[in-house]
Amino acid sequence: MDQRKPLHSPRTASRVFGQDAVIISPAENTVRMLNPTGSRIWELADGSRTMDEIAALLTQDFEVSLSEARQQVAEFLSDLETRGLVDWVE
Repeated sequence: MDQRKPLHSPRTASRVFGQDAVIISPAENTVRMLNPTGSRIWELADGSRTMDEIAALLTQDFEVSLSEARQQVAEFLSDLETRGLVDWVE
Protein backbone atom coordinates (compact mmCIF):
# COMPACT_ATOMS: atom_id res chain seq x y z
CA MET A 1 0.00 0.00 0.00
CA ASP A 2 1.30 3.44 -0.92
CA GLN A 3 1.78 5.48 2.24
CA ARG A 4 3.11 8.59 0.52
CA LYS A 5 1.12 11.75 1.06
CA PRO A 6 0.59 14.40 -1.64
CA LEU A 7 1.55 17.96 -0.80
CA HIS A 8 1.20 21.17 -2.81
CA SER A 9 4.46 22.06 -4.48
CA PRO A 10 6.16 25.12 -3.00
CA ARG A 11 6.45 26.34 -6.61
CA THR A 12 2.70 26.97 -6.73
CA ALA A 13 0.19 29.32 -5.18
CA SER A 14 -3.49 28.53 -4.85
CA ARG A 15 -6.82 29.78 -3.61
CA VAL A 16 -10.13 28.01 -3.11
CA PHE A 17 -13.26 30.04 -3.84
CA GLY A 18 -16.31 28.08 -2.70
CA GLN A 19 -15.99 24.77 -4.55
CA ASP A 20 -13.49 25.96 -7.15
CA ALA A 21 -9.72 26.06 -6.73
CA VAL A 22 -7.29 28.13 -8.74
CA ILE A 23 -3.65 27.00 -8.96
CA ILE A 24 -1.00 29.43 -10.14
CA SER A 25 2.38 28.23 -11.44
CA PRO A 26 4.56 31.33 -11.68
CA ALA A 27 7.47 29.43 -13.26
CA GLU A 28 5.22 28.25 -16.11
CA ASN A 29 3.17 31.44 -16.13
CA THR A 30 -0.04 29.36 -15.98
CA VAL A 31 -3.28 29.48 -14.07
CA ARG A 32 -5.41 26.35 -13.69
CA MET A 33 -9.03 26.26 -12.55
CA LEU A 34 -10.25 23.02 -11.00
CA ASN A 35 -13.76 21.58 -10.93
CA PRO A 36 -15.36 20.78 -7.53
CA THR A 37 -13.92 17.24 -7.38
CA GLY A 38 -10.42 18.37 -8.34
CA SER A 39 -10.72 21.28 -5.92
CA ARG A 40 -11.62 18.94 -3.06
CA ILE A 41 -8.69 16.64 -3.86
CA TRP A 42 -6.39 19.69 -4.03
CA GLU A 43 -7.72 20.90 -0.68
CA LEU A 44 -7.10 17.50 0.92
CA ALA A 45 -3.60 17.14 -0.58
CA ASP A 46 -1.96 18.96 2.32
CA GLY A 47 0.69 16.38 3.19
CA SER A 48 -1.29 14.85 6.05
CA ARG A 49 -3.33 12.23 4.13
CA THR A 50 -2.55 9.28 1.88
CA MET A 51 -4.33 8.83 -1.45
CA ASP A 52 -6.57 6.18 0.15
CA GLU A 53 -7.54 8.57 2.93
CA ILE A 54 -8.37 11.26 0.38
CA ALA A 55 -10.44 8.78 -1.64
CA ALA A 56 -12.38 7.75 1.48
CA LEU A 57 -13.22 11.39 2.20
CA LEU A 58 -14.40 11.89 -1.39
CA THR A 59 -16.98 9.12 -0.94
CA GLN A 60 -18.49 11.22 1.86
CA ASP A 61 -18.51 14.43 -0.20
CA PHE A 62 -19.64 13.05 -3.57
CA GLU A 63 -21.81 10.16 -4.73
CA VAL A 64 -18.93 7.90 -5.74
CA SER A 65 -17.78 4.42 -4.76
CA LEU A 66 -14.48 3.92 -2.97
CA SER A 67 -12.94 2.12 -5.97
CA GLU A 68 -13.98 4.93 -8.33
CA ALA A 69 -12.73 7.57 -5.87
CA ARG A 70 -9.36 5.78 -5.59
CA GLN A 71 -9.03 5.74 -9.38
CA GLN A 72 -9.95 9.42 -9.72
CA VAL A 73 -7.56 10.47 -6.95
CA ALA A 74 -4.68 8.42 -8.41
CA GLU A 75 -5.20 9.79 -11.93
CA PHE A 76 -5.65 13.38 -10.79
CA LEU A 77 -2.62 13.38 -8.48
CA SER A 78 -0.51 11.68 -11.15
CA ASP A 79 -1.44 14.47 -13.56
CA LEU A 80 -0.60 17.12 -10.96
CA GLU A 81 2.72 15.40 -10.27
CA THR A 82 3.55 15.35 -13.99
CA ARG A 83 2.85 19.10 -14.12
CA GLY A 84 5.05 19.72 -11.07
CA LEU A 85 2.14 20.87 -8.90
CA VAL A 86 2.40 18.28 -6.13
CA ASP A 87 5.26 16.69 -4.25
CA TRP A 88 5.16 13.64 -2.00
CA VAL A 89 6.04 13.16 1.66
CA GLU A 90 6.53 9.88 3.50
